[in-house]
Amino acid sequence: MPPFVSDQSALTLHKSPTSAAFHSFVRRLHLASQSDDPVLLAGEVGTGKRQSASTVHNVGGRSGGNFVQIDCLGIKESKFELEMLGVLNPYNHQLRQGAIALAEGGTLYLHEVGELPPACQTLLLRLVESNTYSPVNSSDTYNSDFRLITSSSQDLMAMVEHGKFRNDLLHHINTLTIRTPSLNERRDDIADLVRSILLEMPTAAGKNITPEAMEVLCHHRYTANILELRNIIHRLVGTFETDVYSEHHVIQSIHAGTPSSKSERVIEKSSQRSMLPDFKGYVANASGMRRQSDAEDPQESASFIATNRGHYTSASHTNQSGADVTDDDLDKLSAQDMADDEFLAAQIAGQKHGQAYMARHFNAASPSAMWGSDKPTEVDVDAANSFTALKAQERDYIMKLIDFCEGDKKKAAEIAGVTLRTLYRKIKQ
Repeated sequence: MPPFVSDQSALTLHKSPTSAAFHSFVRRLHLASQSDDPVLLAGEVGTGKRQSASTVHNVGGRSGGNFVQIDCLGIKESKFELEMLGVLNPYNHQLRQGAIALAEGGTLYLHEVGELPPACQTLLLRLVESNTYSPVNSSDTYNSDFRLITSSSQDLMAMVEHGKFRNDLLHHINTLTIRTPSLNERRDDIADLVRSILLEMPTAAGKNITPEAMEVLCHHRYTANILELRNIIHRLVGTFETDVYSEHHVIQSIHAGTPSSKSERVIEKSSQRSMLPDFKGYVANASGMRRQSDAEDPQESASFIATNRGHYTSASHTNQSGADVTDDDLDKLSAQDMADDEFLAAQIAGQKHGQAYMARHFNAASPSAMWGSDKPTEVDVDAANSFTALKAQERDYIMKLIDFCEGDKKKAAEIAGVTLRTLYRKIKQ
């Protein structure tokens, strides 16, 4: 497939931008278009780096030539060499021109140059240093005359420091470095962008967005910038059969495009958190539940839990920092540690009663669902009174809670209602 050749620009310089960030960016593009120096466009995904490169070409002195683009994402060394240099057919001696020949007198744009493999970086360096090239299978050498524009969403200087990008190549391509602003930096432009996107769509003729819906779009945190905004508007038009899109429509369109986004995972975790055993509620109702249930025999431990709840819960919510937790002093029990031990023992003993209480009074799912079990986990209260069994149950509970918190021990300690030091003690034992 030959390199992409275009003479169309998607950005315009004649319209005054609204936001200060975009105004400064457009000014820099205009200044860059006045010279032939190499330009590096640095910015996040979806900030319009391709369109910016096309604009620099169209406004500059090389607008009469071709704008030739090569996408470096996932490109292999052999393909890059063929697309850049061209190839001479050894059978009929016909020369297939590459990007360099096509960009003669115009602009060569390399999208995501940071993705180039090391061998391709060397080829590009040789080209920009000598301004000459030889097509594949040919011994002839040709002079090159094009303006080079590159773009990257990666930090190329950091890649140089990690040995992933050539330092000498970076200094050849970044004579002029222009950062494309993210959409979160130019929120004042979002309303105009939304209207422009709607005008581009034949199916959106006559469609409008309420001020409340526009407010949602202006305050949304974009991760893919203009690309994400465009997708939201297209999803809005393609999903709802209405002439006026409301705040509710926009919110649905935003979330429909991020089924596994961090925000939804947070919502999911919050929902799961609400299903966690409410241990303080369990111990408060433990004695009453035993009196209500004919299937359960009275136990001294339950009475102890209900009677002494105030003693160990009052001391269990002061969370120590990780800096205070060392292996040397974990075995030295303080008054706080003993209070935490009583509280954890109460939690283990109270799970059975808490599950029954939640199911009976709130029609809630069994907390055992949090651990991936289809059936409620029956806790043997008699076994829990055994010190050895209790230690195993406590450690098992702590490890599952840490797993639920995705390794965040501080959060696990807060949910368990104990100090971080106690959490480490239970893991160690």
